Amino acid sequence: MISTPTLILREIVHRRKTSSLLVGLVAVMVGSVTFFSINRSGYEKEMTRNARDIGSNVVILPSAVDQVAYHVQGGYSEETMNEAVLQQLLEHRASLNHLIPMLEEPTEIGFNQKRSAARLVGLSASVPMPGRPKSPMQRSIEKEQVQLGSQVAEALGIQRDEPAQVTIAGQTLPVARVNRSNGTWQDAAVLVDLELAQSLLDKPNQLSRIEAIECTSEECARTGLDSDVVLSNELARITDQAVLLRRDQMADARFNIRSLNQANLSIIQNSLWIMLALAIVAMTCWNTLQRRNETGVLQAIGYGPVRLMLLLVGRSVVLTLVGALLGGVAGALVSYSLSLQAFQATGNKFAIDWSQPLTILGVAVLLAALTACFPALFSATRLPADSIGKES
Repeated sequence: MISTPTLILREIVHRRKTSSLLVGLVAVMVGSVTFFSINRSGYEKEMTRNARDIGSNVVILPSAVDQVAYHVQGGYSEETMNEAVLQQLLEHRASLNHLIPMLEEPTEIGFNQKRSAARLVGLSASVPMPGRPKSPMQRSIEKEQVQLGSQVAEALGIQRDEPAQVTIAGQTLPVARVNRSNGTWQDAAVLVDLELAQSLLDKPNQLSRIEAIECTSEECARTGLDSDVVLSNELARITDQAVLLRRDQMADARFNIRSLNQANLSIIQNSLWIMLALAIVAMTCWNTLQRRNETGVLQAIGYGPVRLMLLLVGRSVVLTLVGALLGGVAGALVSYSLSLQAFQATGNKFAIDWSQPLTILGVAVLLAALTACFPALFSATRLPADSIGKES
């Protein structure tokens, strides 16, 4: 008597057109789910990065700041705080991320015979909160170099690609670049490294403010608490040297964008999973039930119910496994190649998470095996005379 694996292989080869159709359909469905699942990871990272680049939505100010005067002066105050506040926030793991310490003060900048007022701003690279590592939101500025805002450069007559040296507080510094106009205070700023600014302004270890991104929106939406209340109470427990200013519209816009996109992506992914499940159930049942004539013949020559079950279920599993492997690999590779073009902010660091195709493959094969059991059991327990001649 022919072994079950051999019989499965012969049956697949004998009905190569039907087998190829089933493999192709499974490959298309699994490939579609895999493509979207991997693309979703890249899309969520891309959306998070773009939402982050909207800007900081939390500002930590010295507790002595008069906030009315702060806003009247266009977001500037002469008050400073010790940079130990930054370390306290990190040690207590405040509900913040991408902390950017800054020191700023109005100054005058010179180039050749020209002079211009500007806002000198020293800042460091963004500091991630321990346990929340992220790619830097703000990169550090080279030591002993400056970046000029577009309006300052225009007032001094410095072109974007022109090598230049400017004078600030009696010190001559090379211009690393002229930033493009963005319609904010940065157009009138001179950006330098934080330590250099502290030296130029003779304010060692002092900060004017710390900009950051809150990490409480999802939690507040779940509990119903206001984010500014949560953050203010948290900051009060950490230090009495600083107060918090939350940019509500920016913070809410970022949260709403992320929530809406996550909801839409979940709907699409769940729909694809349902389509995959229905397709495998339909194809497996059809592939098993159309073999009723063969089942009767095999029963007549001595194949028992258990062996028939193994034959019918095994055939469905093998075909589904082959289709799922082809579709999973194809969907992952196509998704990866397209992501490098579509996701500019994260494309260079985007990598395939192979656990997702493997999970989809496992679910597809398990679903095919379970689905094949019921019609296979029905066919295997019928009398041979009831099956022979009943092929549809």
